Amino acid sequence: IPDIIQTDASINPGNSGGVLVNSDGQVIGVTAAIESNSNSNSGIGFVIPSSIVQKVVPSLIQTGTYQHPWIGIEGTTVTPDLATADNLPSGQQGVLVINVTANSPASKAGLQGGTQTQTLNGNQVSLGGDVITAVDGQPVNNFEDLTSYLLNNTQVGQTINLTILRNGQQMSVQLTLGALPNQ
Repeated sequence: IPDIIQTDASINPGNSGGVLVNSDGQVIGVTAAIESNSNSNSGIGFVIPSSIVQKVVPSLIQTGTYQHPWIGIEGTTVTPDLATADNLPSGQQGVLVINVTANSPASKAGLQGGTQTQTLNGNQVSLGGDVITAVDGQPVNNFEDLTSYLLNNTQVGQTINLTILRNGQQMSVQLTLGALPNQ
């Protein structure tokens, strides 16, 4: 869930789904889960932002489902170490496309995933894929920027414009969003 809110407010069995309000009494989200190391009601609570609730719930009420906009990639935030390993400019930000799902919107738009693997900080990483740097003119600094933009600003069937880096060259790619497949 992009833009999830963390809270230390108690979330007990039976009250998940309650609202979280700010000091002015305005609803800012709906409680969803708690992570607790002690298996008690203390820990970090997670709240779905009200902007997402307002977008998703009407569809749930009307149709019983919500279609999440989907690109069809596996990707990761470009970190300084990853930029160096992938021969990207120093300070490069964006989302490195690791893998493109077959027959996905990304595949149909021609996005390219990694072509080589390398060990980086003890982990195998895929390098050489496209780097998404903007969506519809909005900068993409990390993976969360991309997922937040998609959920907050797009819908299934909409065409978006991705700015990408491929082999050091900036390109523009149009992509028509699909619906996230059932898992």
